[in-house]
Amino acid sequence: MRRPPFFILLVLLGIALDQWTKFYVFEWLGALPQEHPSIPLIDGYLHLKLARNEGVAFSLLKGFPSLILLISLAAIGAIVWIYIRSWRTARAPLLVALALLLIGAIGNLIDRGALGFVRDFFDFVPHVPLIGAWAIFNVADICITLGVILYLICEMFLREDSPESPTPATETPTEVAKPN
Repeated sequence: MRRPPFFILLVLLGIALDQWTKFYVFEWLGALPQEHPSIPLIDGYLHLKLARNEGVAFSLLKGFPSLILLISLAAIGAIVWIYIRSWRTARAPLLVALALLLIGAIGNLIDRGALGFVRDFFDFVPHVPLIGAWAIFNVADICITLGVILYLICEMFLREDSPESPTPATETPTEVAKPN
């Protein structure tokens, strides 16, 4: 993971998984009759349901595709910049977090660029206290969420602050006086 080719391979595999699941689920559910609006994976908790998200998280910024594009490109640039600065010395969890963030950002950016919206399909059914209905999401969204959580854990608990420690003064040993 420390070497860039492994990092790039992980990101490419993650993007491929995201795009494949979006394609497969939309093809499969799109072929079902309309009386099947969702298919339970875990009945009452997690269903497959097609959704087109023209915004970002929870459909925020819907109607501002240029702003979403700029934010996405800036986020990708920032993640790549952090990786380039830290890949030699960072711990593996931080590199995994950066890979997950890239997978999510690029996966959803591909949808926005090609389709004008992001394909979402995981529907968390139970109402969440104080929030209500949870947004429908996809593999890229899962990667972003896990990447943010892992990144925060790394920054809060796994960060190696290396304050410059003063160099100890070199002392010459003094001879101990021997009693006569």
